[in-house]
Amino acid sequence: MRKLLVLISAVSLFASCESWTGSGGGPKDTVTKISFGFDIKGRYAVQMRDGNGKMMSIDTLEIVGFDEFTISFDTIRTLSFVPLDGDLPVVHAVIGPGTKVLQIDQAGFISGDAENNWLGEQRRMQHELIALSDSLDRIKSTYSDSSTFKGLDILDTVFFQYADSYRQRILDSLEISPNKISNLLTIYHRIGQSPVLDYMYDRDVLRNLQGVLLEQYPNSPDVKAFDRWMYEFEERYQFTLKVQEAAQKFQPGHPFPELRLETPEGNEVVIQKNGLNDHVVAIWASWCPTCRNELAGMSRTTSMENWLCLSIDGLPEQRSPLADWYNAIQSDNLKGTHLSDLRGAESSIITGLGIQNLPVYFRVQDGIITQRMSSVADLN
Repeated sequence: MRKLLVLISAVSLFASCESWTGSGGGPKDTVTKISFGFDIKGRYAVQMRDGNGKMMSIDTLEIVGFDEFTISFDTIRTLSFVPLDGDLPVVHAVIGPGTKVLQIDQAGFISGDAENNWLGEQRRMQHELIALSDSLDRIKSTYSDSSTFKGLDILDTVFFQYADSYRQRILDSLEISPNKISNLLTIYHRIGQSPVLDYMYDRDVLRNLQGVLLEQYPNSPDVKAFDRWMYEFEERYQFTLKVQEAAQKFQPGHPFPELRLETPEGNEVVIQKNGLNDHVVAIWASWCPTCRNELAGMSRTTSMENWLCLSIDGLPEQRSPLADWYNAIQSDNLKGTHLSDLRGAESSIITGLGIQNLPVYFRVQDGIITQRMSSVADLN
């Protein structure tokens, strides 16, 4: 089998069925041997993260059956083998200068040291959870009427109890061994579309993990990527706290805050409480169907001369927030005064008024909020 050699700065990756160290592989005590214990043919893309968290494909490996590869890193790294073709299992590994021998079986379970043994067990738990979910779904499919049988609730309870125990096992591992790089792959794992961990609830555990890993592996790109990831989540966490605080604050009886926004034409407007007298302030977005339907209905039946419509358009997935916002106003024939800062989830409207859902309506008398509601039908 051909010998593969790729040099990436101070990292060398090479594969050989004949050579233990390979050409340019560095000292033998820094080389890791990976044995694929199955007779399945195909190709892998070999991927790893850079310090910004971006996955890089660093090479491809052709698998012909019971292969052995050698690999060498000068610092501890996480590595992913992603199938390109063939019925190969996805494999994740943790490899560093002290990693000696790793084995991968046909199901993709990896073992060989404490880091990779935990990854293998975590993958087993994942498979068991998926198998349980599939079996419960098969049982559910035998019910003809989902509205009358109590057994369906019991089946859901079985799943959530198992999922909760799985989540707790993950949390226990983070608290017991916060110095394991394999924790990072565990954190990034998903159950369905929901994360196993939630930063809002598990912040203390994750921040402890962050500190331990930074101290122990300051040069690891995986740890640097995790640190960036944590920084972003901490920003969102603090933003959420600010929104929650504002939501409790700006209730009936509290003065309406000052906001500096712009018209669709780009003219700056400052909303001040002394300028609001018998006004309705609507918080909406062009991508919110309920918002648009309610505002369009009001536009058909009232003049809306005393309405301020504040849009939180500007989500990253919006190609052109200004165009989306303006087009919604025009196509729905919306009346009222329209303002926004087009900052989406970071809008001063959200932090200034504590907006946690849409739509939201305020009635303001002499600068004081007299009503806060989520439906235009509740306006007095």
